[in-house]
Amino acid sequence: MNCQEIADLMDGYLDGELDALTSQKIEQHLRNCHKCEEAYEVETAMAHAISQAAPYYKAPLELRERIQVSLREAIGATPSRGAAGEDPLPVRRPEAVRRGVFFDMPWNWLALAAAIAVAAIVASSFLPRLRQPGADQFLATQLIASHIRSLMANHLTDVASSDQHTVKPWLDLKLDFAAPVVNLSGDGFPLIGGRLDYLDNHSVAALVYQRRKHFINLFIWPTTPEDSKTQKAVTRQGYNLLQWVDGDFTYWAVSDVNSADLQSFKQLFEGQVLHR
Repeated sequence: MNCQEIADLMDGYLDGELDALTSQKIEQHLRNCHKCEEAYEVETAMAHAISQAAPYYKAPLELRERIQVSLREAIGATPSRGAAGEDPLPVRRPEAVRRGVFFDMPWNWLALAAAIAVAAIVASSFLPRLRQPGADQFLATQLIASHIRSLMANHLTDVASSDQHTVKPWLDLKLDFAAPVVNLSGDGFPLIGGRLDYLDNHSVAALVYQRRKHFINLFIWPTTPEDSKTQKAVTRQGYNLLQWVDGDFTYWAVSDVNSADLQSFKQLFEGQVLHR
């Protein structure tokens, strides 16, 4: 399978609608294609976020009862027969004809038709917005997916060291920019190492720090015109994200530590960078 075929089948694969052979081919492609694997991680994280955040509303019992009473009355109202046993041919307005078609249907078919109509309205109203998230939402989803992937795939670091003088030169050789690297061991955030990552269509530096038993991924790349200059704090799927711009670089810190610890980490990191 090529990447376009994978993209076309991704929704069906995520929903478990494909046959076993096709699913196996997709899984084999994902193991060998980093781009499609990242797209799969983003789609999975987004689907989980939507399922967790989507509002669900239950119709009041009184509404259901009113609908049932109205339908029973309409279905039970049959026209009277003429003296000769022939059905009368009353003149009906067009809207009455349309109502008659629905009222002659059994209740279960009416319920199904109503459900399909409601689903169509909801889909036409909300799906375009769900399929086209804002740039910040899409980036946050990518960041969370990269953070989770680094913990699950045993790929936390490419270079494991608490010495910034080891981690920084390694990253400088791999990237076209020199990301700042500091060690915060004395402040309770020891440096674990660094790795290369890929976000928003460009390579980025990922520094890994530890806070007790939790890990912090700090993603760094040169600031672009699209990057917000205002600090942002976001909470998604149980993870805290903190973004800021300092000098020529944009930073995104992602972790399951509490927001206060993440703010402390940001302030300590900034202080070390300023005093280098």
